[in-house]
Parts: sequence; C-alpha cells; structure tokens
Amino acid sequence: MTAPAAVLALVLAMFAVGSSAFLWFAPTWGKLRHGYEAITAASVAVFAWGAAASLTVPVSTIEDAAAADSGALARTLLYVAAALSAAAATALLVKLPPLVGRVLGIGASLAGVAALVPLASVRAARGGAGGVAQGLVELAAGSVLLGAIWVGMILGHWYLVERRLSNRYMVWIAWANVAAVGAGLVSVLLSARNPVPCDGLAGAEFQRCVMTFAPVLRIGSMTVILGLGVLALIALIAGFNVRLAREGGRSIQASTGMFYLAVILAPAVEFAAKVRFF
Repeated sequence: MTAPAAVLALVLAMFAVGSSAFLWFAPTWGKLRHGYEAITAASVAVFAWGAAASLTVPVSTIEDAAAADSGALARTLLYVAAALSAAAATALLVKLPPLVGRVLGIGASLAGVAALVPLASVRAARGGAGGVAQGLVELAAGSVLLGAIWVGMILGHWYLVERRLSNRYMVWIAWANVAAVGAGLVSVLLSARNPVPCDGLAGAEFQRCVMTFAPVLRIGSMTVILGLGVLALIALIAGFNVRLAREGGRSIQASTGMFYLAVILAPAVEFAAKVRFF
C-alpha cells in the first residue's frame, strides 16, 4: 500500500464521505431546489468510484491475507457508495419523491463511512500508530475538511441559480469550514505519529517506494510542515468566508471564489497528511 495510488484513493474516499454527509444531513434539505442535491450527489459518486478504482493495484500488492481482505472490503463498500449516490442523483433528476433520493443518499453516506473502517484496519495491520482507532480519526477528520469545502463551493454556485436564496445557508457552510480547519489540524498532527514514506521497508519494496515518492516527502517532518502551512492559508480563507457570507448579496460570489482557492488547497493538506497513513 506504499504507493501514490493508495494515497489518492484515501483523498478521494474522504472527499466522497465528507461531501455526502454535508449534503444529506445539512439544513439545506427541503430549502433548495433538488437540483443542488442531484449535482452534489453525482460528484460524490465520481469521488467514491475513483477511490475504489485507485485501490485496485495497491490492494493486490498486500501480502497479509487479513489486510488484503480488508482492502478488498473497502473497495466493495466504496463501489456501493458510488452506486447509491448515483442512484440518489438519478432519482432526484427524474423527479421521484424527494425522500427516495434522500434515503439512497443517506445509504451512500453510511456505506462510505463503513469503508473507512477496513481502510483503518489495513493501516493497523501494517503497524500504524494508534491502531484502528487513530486511523479512523485521521480519516474522519480529513473527510470533514474536504467535504465541507467541496459542498461549500457547490452551494456558493447554487446561489447563481436561486438568486433570492437566503444567505443563512452560506453562513452555515462558512462556519462549517471554520470547524473543518480544526478537523484538518487534527488530521495533520496525528499524521506526525506515522512513519515517513519508505521508512522501515527493505529490498524490492523499499526500491519501489523510493522510486514513487519525491525525496522531499521522505525528509523527517516535511509532510507535516507542508500540511500545516497550507492549512494556515485555508484558515485565512475560512475567516474571509464567514465575513463575506454574512454580508450576503454580491459578497456570496466573492465567498464562492474563496471556496475555489480552498478546494485547490485542501487536497494538498490531505495528500501531505495521508502520505504517511499506511
């Protein structure tokens, strides 16, 4: 599992899980046109499918049977999450009763959350610090960071569709982003307990690892420093977003622009943190 594809799978899985939770359990349900949920659910389906596909090769390289089974289970659950999320989007687009779409979406959220458990189990089987419990906290914290920012960007764009929409929902997601920065901090700091990439490996596995990870990522706490640095920029953006969302009107467009920046930066934080996950 010491491969870039495994790290990509984790980031995509966290995008899917976090975005799905912020979509289906948000105060926006029933207050916005259901096209908003359909668009966001479609993106969740793509994230979950990409995460499962990215796990294919890394899981096949796991030698420990129990860990390999956990990896395969995570892939299956992510595919289920992708299918349910796609079904939720379709149900809303073809105008089935909205509750049908929401039930499917909640099912996708639960499947995604369930997928985090075997992913944490693979990490624990490889001797990860803190075992399954820490692995779950790291994944959950990263999901909050990525999900809040992605949903915030889509919600900001939705104000171009419903121009008379109250700014209360943008204020809600802006404050959610402030909390998400705290979750990101937890994710990065906990990653410091994990070994740097390629540490402890030997032979052919070490050579593969060295060839796939940039040297800078294998220097001491460099990944933690990078994660904290980028997270500081996201914290600054989150502060601006709260103020802009409160102002409403044209400031919503400015807030959406801030979310654009955050969407670019947030994956960098989690890539830096999750490089050390396995």
